[in-house]
Amino acid sequence: MNKKITVELDWDTIDHITTSSMKSVVESLEADLEKRKDDTGMAIFEKNKKKDIALIEKHIEAFKLVLKYYGEDIDESQRV
Repeated sequence: MNKKITVELDWDTIDHITTSSMKSVVESLEADLEKRKDDTGMAIFEKNKKKDIALIEKHIEAFKLVLKYYGEDIDESQRV
C-alpha cells in the first residue's frame, strides 16, 4: 500500500527546518572534534588525526558561515 501525502510549507518554516538541521550538524561535529582531540572518537574525514581535526574544524566553520548567511549566528551560548 503506497499512500502519498502532500504538505505545503511556507518559506519561514523551510528556513527554520534547514537551519535547525544545520545547527544539529554543527553540534555533532563539535562533539566529534572534542572526542577526536582526546582520542576517544573515531576518524570522521581522515585517518590521520591531525588532518582529521583540521577537516572537522573546516566543516564546522563552513556550516557556521552558511548559518550566518541565513541570519543565524551560532556560538557557545546558542544551542538547538
